[in-house]
Amino acid sequence: MLKRIFAAALCLLLCFGTALADSLPIYFQKSEGNSAPYEKVQYLDEAPFDADADLLTVDVLGIRQGDCILITCGGERMLVDGGEAQRYTAVRKYLEKYGIEHFDYFFLTHAHDDHLEMQEQLIKKGYTVDQLISPYDDSDSYSLWNPYKQLLAQNGVPIRKIVTGDVLQLGGATLTFYRWDDPGQTMNNHSACAMLQFGDARMFLAADIGGETQHWLLESFGAEAFKCDVYKTAHHNRTATVSEFLDAMDPGLAVNTNTRSSTKMGENQQDRRDIPRYYISTGTVHLSTDGTQWYVWQEPMEYWKIFPIPLPV
Repeated sequence: MLKRIFAAALCLLLCFGTALADSLPIYFQKSEGNSAPYEKVQYLDEAPFDADADLLTVDVLGIRQGDCILITCGGERMLVDGGEAQRYTAVRKYLEKYGIEHFDYFFLTHAHDDHLEMQEQLIKKGYTVDQLISPYDDSDSYSLWNPYKQLLAQNGVPIRKIVTGDVLQLGGATLTFYRWDDPGQTMNNHSACAMLQFGDARMFLAADIGGETQHWLLESFGAEAFKCDVYKTAHHNRTATVSEFLDAMDPGLAVNTNTRSSTKMGENQQDRRDIPRYYISTGTVHLSTDGTQWYVWQEPMEYWKIFPIPLPV
């Protein structure tokens, strides 16, 4: 259930900021023929969780470029954005492999094609969803949002508009949402981002926010609110993250929803800071946590079986 408990959530974040000062342990499965995560890390052949442990899983799908993120916890499932419609074959193959036909939530961070089109495509192809979580509602009007909200209405999918401080329970996990609604900002800076938390494990989903929004987040909520173990980088890592914001997050892993060759500035920043990192151009990144530690591996993607021509990584 979605509740506006901004003041209480902020208080908890500030109170427990010290306790979250260090990233949780992150263990990696080594991938053959892939240099990721590019830094010295601790490898394990198998996940370190108890057999009966409750888990949060996050799969960042290998669609080459674009955010398509599946979050699963306690039997509930959320798709964050989805990518462009032309990536549908890759997404369909993933969903078929894992037997997924229904979602409890779609979360749309903002109305750009590389975030919105896949959600539209999935609905048109017969996949079902109970509710859309979005920074928009029927009163908002944008070129790509307008036909999408009509499609949602035609398929009986209700829209729940979120604002900064809203908290959504997903199984045993929570998502705390942030959105800068300054009317003078770009749609990217208006992106709805979220802190995903399960136990002590935290992952920041930065949507496409730019430097102005990163400064606003720090000034409004303080550095402690954004400490995380895993950082889904802002705007596909096309530019460097604001240094102070990266200091505040201090992530033990970055997941970049892009190709490595398209992210030179962001790649160089992560390399200088020795941040382990993955790029979805070389496959889906699977993350799981029991709330005390993480296990991460990358599933190689055979692009020549999905896209019409070979694509560089």
